[in-house]
Amino acid sequence: MTDEQNLLSAVSPRPFPLDDAEWPTAEHYVLAMQFEDPTLKAEIRSALDLLQARKLAKRHKRKIRPDRESVRRVYMTRAIYTRCLSHPESARALLETGDKRIVESSLYDYYWGCGRDGRGLNTYGEVLMDVREKLRSATAVSP
Repeated sequence: MTDEQNLLSAVSPRPFPLDDAEWPTAEHYVLAMQFEDPTLKAEIRSALDLLQARKLAKRHKRKIRPDRESVRRVYMTRAIYTRCLSHPESARALLETGDKRIVESSLYDYYWGCGRDGRGLNTYGEVLMDVREKLRSATAVSP
């Protein structure tokens, strides 16, 4: 299975509405939220594919908001939660993980993933587990 086919992947092409716009992937949203410039956010959002969105973000790295490090997890959590609300199959897939620890097994990413040696922060795995709990709470409250 590719990342795009994985219902829990940040790059899965399952559009969702957030902040008055339609986002093609959670990754597009998080990339755009690194910036304060609304025009640049719109460019990243409307990029034809993720590769182009990543190139745009990289090209403008000097314009990255100063608080990016402290807010990027929040933006990823918002994107994944909203996508789950918009795509019940993604929410189901996440809830079906039960109480298992979720690990993002990215070999090269020590922030979002576990890194090659397993000592990474696994932030994306943590985001998924946080969203899973939020979905459970919402389900428990619904009639």
